[in-house]
Amino acid sequence: MSLKIINITIPSENVLPDIIHSFSPEENYIMLKIGCECLSEGRKGVTNLSNVEIYKKIEDEFKASINKLNNDIENERKTSLLMQEKMTKMYELQIEQLNKKLDQSIAQIEIYKQGNAASFNEAVNKAKEKYDIMYREKEKQVERMTDNYEKLLVQQQSTKSTSHKGSEGEKQFEDYANTFIDFKGFEIIDKHTQGGEGDFHMRFEEFDVLVDAKNYKKKVPVDQREKIKKDLQKNEHLHFGWLVSLNTPIDKYDKSPVMYEWINTKQCLVYINNLASFEDPKKILRIVWFTCKELYNMTKEENIDEEELNELKNERFKFMDKIRNIRKTIREINTSMNATRNLIQVMDDELRGMLEAETNEIVMSNISLFDDWWEQNIEVSNEESIVASTDLWTKFKQENKLAINEMNISGDKFKQYIKSKVPLSCIVLRNKNANSAFDIKGIKMRENIKVENVIEDKIELELNEEVLKKKKIIKKK
Repeated sequence: MSLKIINITIPSENVLPDIIHSFSPEENYIMLKIGCECLSEGRKGVTNLSNVEIYKKIEDEFKASINKLNNDIENERKTSLLMQEKMTKMYELQIEQLNKKLDQSIAQIEIYKQGNAASFNEAVNKAKEKYDIMYREKEKQVERMTDNYEKLLVQQQSTKSTSHKGSEGEKQFEDYANTFIDFKGFEIIDKHTQGGEGDFHMRFEEFDVLVDAKNYKKKVPVDQREKIKKDLQKNEHLHFGWLVSLNTPIDKYDKSPVMYEWINTKQCLVYINNLASFEDPKKILRIVWFTCKELYNMTKEENIDEEELNELKNERFKFMDKIRNIRKTIREINTSMNATRNLIQVMDDELRGMLEAETNEIVMSNISLFDDWWEQNIEVSNEESIVASTDLWTKFKQENKLAINEMNISGDKFKQYIKSKVPLSCIVLRNKNANSAFDIKGIKMRENIKVENVIEDKIELELNEEVLKKKKIIKKK
């Protein structure tokens, strides 16, 4: 028996059952014959339908579809209402819990207020100042450690070398860039081994793009933005530069996924943040390309006679770059000034501690004489009164001339006595010198004792016992 081979075409998405390969030639012929007759009869039946029947059939199918859509919409509406009700209950429960916590916090604050507010606030302020300084220092240490760690990652090989990370990022971007393979004139050229050329040059029929791909663990720093800007300015034939951060944002340009910066009238930088985090990174690259195409067409359609205007715009771009550099320098100066102020504060605190320790040692010997004089002449005042240390020393020197000579009490020792009687917070230094005069807050001289206005001698005189005795004899006469 001779066989005849025929070709039958079917849609590519349809799948034939496996049993078809088990039919004999006779069975294949019967199957095709029966199928052809059935299809022929079906076509005749459809042809014989009247227009009214066809309209009726279409109308019934349309109504059935509308009813199905209405049912689906009703079900979605009910589901949405249920979800909204559940969300409302959940938020109400959270608000109730937060209100309870707020009430507990307010009650605890009231308990704290009932304590010794003055001592508590003073202790808190001291602790806060101390820990603020410690926190700032630790923060600086962390920043320095982070910078050093980043530099080590850049310069040395650890678990992964920098070149390996860079090659991974370049390979990943190259995979994303293959989405342009169907674009007319597309070509991607690897430039990472050539300095000042970026990682890739992507060529299209309309324009070319310089690409720099970054695979960092933290924000892409400012110096990388400056680097691609210089590379793009060096390649004047390139119209766009893409700084692509695969896994992290770009510093100062992370307010939206894609941001643009014109560096002159014909070249534009495009900053793409967290490209790998998008569901379809290739689609993002296509969107960026179409945006660049529109920008290119806008610049291309400019009148050739506007060369002078373009020069002015370029000068403005350069001027803005200079302003940004000046602002950067000002920020660095402010940072240095803040660090200096913090060091001065730390030195001041250490100086106070040294003075307090020295005061305790000096005052122990002749404290009783000073205590008696202090009780007789000084009283605590709630008013905002201030007494100068020089006025107290002048008065003490007038009333205790013999004691000053016998006990060798100097002005510096007297100031140490004063510091032992009042809190350090009440002492206001006139300058940073520890031995200088100072003012004391919260005290005043007693009114029942006459205070003579005496001008303090600039030259200290040494008095011996014989001169003092002669003065006593003169007073008695």
